[in-house]
Amino acid sequence: MVFILKTLSQLPYWVLHGIAAALAWFLGTAIGYRRGVILQNLRNSFPDKHEAEIRRIHKAFIRHFADITVESIKHFSVSKAESHRRMIHENTELFEALHAQGRSVLIAGGHRNNWELYALTVAASIPHKSMAIYKRLSNPTMDEAMRSSRERFGLTMVPTREAKSWIATNIHQPLAVVMGFDQSPADPEKSWWAEFLHQETAWYYGLEQLARQHNMAVVFGHIHKLKRGWYKTTYELVTDSPLECPEGEVLRGCSDLLEQDTIESPHEWLWSHRRWKHRRPDGQILHPRSQKIPTVP
Repeated sequence: MVFILKTLSQLPYWVLHGIAAALAWFLGTAIGYRRGVILQNLRNSFPDKHEAEIRRIHKAFIRHFADITVESIKHFSVSKAESHRRMIHENTELFEALHAQGRSVLIAGGHRNNWELYALTVAASIPHKSMAIYKRLSNPTMDEAMRSSRERFGLTMVPTREAKSWIATNIHQPLAVVMGFDQSPADPEKSWWAEFLHQETAWYYGLEQLARQHNMAVVFGHIHKLKRGWYKTTYELVTDSPLECPEGEVLRGCSDLLEQDTIESPHEWLWSHRRWKHRRPDGQILHPRSQKIPTVP
């Protein structure tokens, strides 16, 4: 399988996008890939939209999902120069200032647009030593291939269970810890619950926990799609004073920004995952919307 993917990665983008068009038809029409999950997620998240609009977003999502799936194959062989042409990083001055102060930073992001291309390009775009926390794949061969692909241009991939100890060992230097924080937690009893897209939503608390533990500045990465195969990440400071924030405000601030991006361009988020598979347990607090998060002038 890995050999096939690496062979396909030698194809030019225009050929891969032709394959993506066929894949979109197969997923959307032939097999109805997770149609029930996607449509239900969209209906619950956008209760004011008519069914015709929901179906339009669903169709656009399938095309987009096919694009980023096929584009990710290219990452096994894409050159460093080409990857940086196709993923622009804006407002990196944030990191320059924090690095000069010896401050580590946590980069929060959601599963929007081509996060795999982001992984390839982040290390060379900021001055910090960059690592990303990821969940190991069940197939060891595919896990190794994916990890090697993402690490080709300087990013260090660290499995979830090893992340805390790795950070503690390396925190003496300014680190940039990349974390996708929008997956559904395994245990609803140990989650932080807050409203997101009109729904009671469970969140991993690890993002805020890490920021507080190491007094890390928190930056949100907005990944935008410019056109097919071309992307831009714009960074926004959430807070550089996590210890001064009320509990939950760091996480809420990041989720608010993700919600804003999703409302503005809904088909670019990963609707096919079962984000709301848990219900809030009795006794678990539903936390309110965020207040303004303090930053140091």
